[in-house]
Amino acid sequence: MLRCLIVDDSLRFLDAARGLLELEGITVVGVASTGVEALKRAEELGPDIILLDIELGTESGFEIAGQLRAIPGRRR
Repeated sequence: MLRCLIVDDSLRFLDAARGLLELEGITVVGVASTGVEALKRAEELGPDIILLDIELGTESGFEIAGQLRAIPGRRR
């Protein structure tokens, strides 16, 4: 089963995305609303995929994606 981490600063989107993914059989292992929280959760949970908002408040989702890729042991 595919395990997903959702990263978005909108609670409404987090809830909607979780519901849709779970309907499709994807397990949502966690959510995060900031880049720091996303990095921490990704290291702790080891998701197969990460659904990441590209405009995460004042943070760039693209920069966070680069940091997520650099986590040791993460599959590319």
